[in-house]
Amino acid sequence: MRITLSLLSLLAALLLGACNNAPDPVTLNTVKTGTPALWKVTGTRPGQVGTAYMFGTIHILPDDVQWRTPVLEAAIADSDRLVIEVLGLDDTKNAGKIFSRLAVSPGQERLDARVEPALRDDLDRIIDATNIPERSLNRMETWAAALSLASAQTRGLGLDSSGGVEKKLTAQFAESGKPIEALETIESQLGYFDRLPEAQQRKMLTSVIEESSDSRQAFEQLFNAWMTGDLDQIVTLTDTGILIDPKTREYLLVIRNQDWAEQLNKRLQKPGTSFVAVGAAHLAGADAVQDMLAKRGYKIEKIQ
Repeated sequence: MRITLSLLSLLAALLLGACNNAPDPVTLNTVKTGTPALWKVTGTRPGQVGTAYMFGTIHILPDDVQWRTPVLEAAIADSDRLVIEVLGLDDTKNAGKIFSRLAVSPGQERLDARVEPALRDDLDRIIDATNIPERSLNRMETWAAALSLASAQTRGLGLDSSGGVEKKLTAQFAESGKPIEALETIESQLGYFDRLPEAQQRKMLTSVIEESSDSRQAFEQLFNAWMTGDLDQIVTLTDTGILIDPKTREYLLVIRNQDWAEQLNKRLQKPGTSFVAVGAAHLAGADAVQDMLAKRGYKIEKIQ
């Protein structure tokens, strides 16, 4: 289920409706206490006066795990603001409207015509296991149908975004009266998928179908890598999914990371401390956001 692993690490808006009608959680073999990776970013050049903590997240969590540490809590307390990927996901009605506006286009082929004939029985099986009407999927652009089916498979684990890291951090900063900002809007985040060439969209859909049978094991692997701060394993798990395609990687990871690095660079040219919490795949591997900041002269320290 490498595509879903990649999406769980990349896309906060994937689980737009995941908190609705989630089944009972399945039994997961996950690390219960961990130390997810955390970095501190400080300037070394004139004008680089701000500070940032950068924390890689996973957008859904089991209930019975402890991911908070004294080092993490100290970084949160030291921060003036929270910066996350997207705001507004709590307004599910508005988020759904944005998704529908981008996802639904006239003149789409039937979904089963967009995959190889050998995969059509598996596609039917996956659709039957979701609560998504086939006629709705047929009206969607291919990327949107792929995300919808991937999200439904994740919901099958009984996990949802209501207990995710961003949700908990947002509540914590709001309670402290600290501002919460975003790097993207829901529309801009989904827009990266909407602009993917159709060939890449169909590769996404094919991956969802081919990797549909190992959702529990795949989530366990990603979650355990995140909890233990194992960046090499995170790279291995996510880069072998949809990100193995160079064009898809460029659209969904590299361009976004470059944009975020530019936004953070501007923030770091002002006094203050930001706590930046974004999907773990954005902070791992050759195109990590903090490495892009290092090239601009910032000092990067891994403090957990």
